[in-house]
Amino acid sequence: MHPPSTCQACHREARGDLLDYRRGKACLHRETLLQCDICERFACAECLGVYDILSGYDFVCHECAKQLEPGPTNRGH
Repeated sequence: MHPPSTCQACHREARGDLLDYRRGKACLHRETLLQCDICERFACAECLGVYDILSGYDFVCHECAKQLEPGPTNRGH
């Protein structure tokens, strides 16, 4: 399967700085849209908040990353 040529969230064409993603503090340039490893949505850099949380090569979008975050603990001491 080839990545789509437009962002699946905002439908803009995949080109220019829309392909520059955050990876920690660094900038990662891709030639195609980036795909979330969980929801599999292809999205531009503005629509896909990239988190480097699984490994150096696995990325999840901000929506999936929120679901993976540990919830608040209530110990009731």
